[in-house]
Amino acid sequence: MSSARSAFLVLALASGIAGQSPAHADPLPMPTLDFALKAKLRDGGTLDLAHSNGKMRMEMQPKASPAMVVGLIDLKAGKIVVMVPSMPKMAVQTDLPPEYHFAALTGSGTPMGRSTVAGEPCEIWKVETSVTSASAGPTTACITPDGISLRTEVEIQGKQQLIYEATSVTRGPQDPHLFVMPTGVQTIKIPKGASAAALPSLIPGGMVR
Repeated sequence: MSSARSAFLVLALASGIAGQSPAHADPLPMPTLDFALKAKLRDGGTLDLAHSNGKMRMEMQPKASPAMVVGLIDLKAGKIVVMVPSMPKMAVQTDLPPEYHFAALTGSGTPMGRSTVAGEPCEIWKVETSVTSASAGPTTACITPDGISLRTEVEIQGKQQLIYEATSVTRGPQDPHLFVMPTGVQTIKIPKGASAAALPSLIPGGMVR
């Protein structure tokens, strides 16, 4: 298995399970300002995220791989472009699967209570999702009042498992160059139906679609 593929296997931070819709689901809070955060992943790897005006940059270092993965996400367009520094002149673009919404969840859910993550107060939401899984159950996310998702947990085979958790958050303007594709990079577009080849699901039994 390539280091890039291994990296993608630990990227699904924001949840991906299907289930019945809550009776009174509300839209999930979305980020209302620029921010950057650091997070830990399920496999022990680390993630750096930056957000500005509906665009995000991720720099993910999986524990089991020496290769960092860099992704540029357009939340409004629902697209993701993924780059691996070991292949600096090539990138892959595809539709953004539901489980790849990092720190900025979309969709709807039901408020379930309150918690604190990385010193930040956040509201726990039971999230509606559209990724199928035979072994996974409900997804919960802890989201700040200004729309930053700080923690995602998924019930897998009856056990609640942490998928993603922020360790620090910094609010403030972000460098616009962070969200721009480097000059000279060739982008290969992958159809939505073939996205699983580049973006496999982290959740056992999950299917990116």
